[in-house]
Amino acid sequence: MNRATLRRCGVAASLALCLVPILTVLAEPAKPVPKTEEFTGEVQPLAAVLKSLGVPADPDAAPALMALVGDDGKAIPLVKDDGSRMFFKDERLLNRPMRLTGRLIPEVGMLQVVKVHSLRNGKLHDVYYWCNVCSIRRYEKNACDCCYGPMELIEEPVGK
Repeated sequence: MNRATLRRCGVAASLALCLVPILTVLAEPAKPVPKTEEFTGEVQPLAAVLKSLGVPADPDAAPALMALVGDDGKAIPLVKDDGSRMFFKDERLLNRPMRLTGRLIPEVGMLQVVKVHSLRNGKLHDVYYWCNVCSIRRYEKNACDCCYGPMELIEEPVGK
């Protein structure tokens, strides 16, 4: 073989080796996404739940973790993300009947919230924050993204 052919073979082998990690990732089977389920109960600071069980927690743990305490008394910690952030920012939503739609993550035993409904007089209500000036809906307590004014907590009956 001449030098040019050897060089081409070397470049081709190098490129092939670069593709091995990509092909390995593509060949791995995808992990199944946990199914979405509905859970009812009250969202409470996990520190309060632990205290009721006689387990002391550091005082700074209260704002860091929330849990849904089901009607059966079992607590499921919530993943703090866009779906559950309203509970961390608005105490008015704590310690009252809720129905959370979400995915139970079995590896860590936590609930990733996808949708929040309050239960008022046995009826489902959508829960969100509304800016009357800009007509913007959000799912966490904040100032309006547009006018920076206050947003109002709304609980609207489902099917209205």
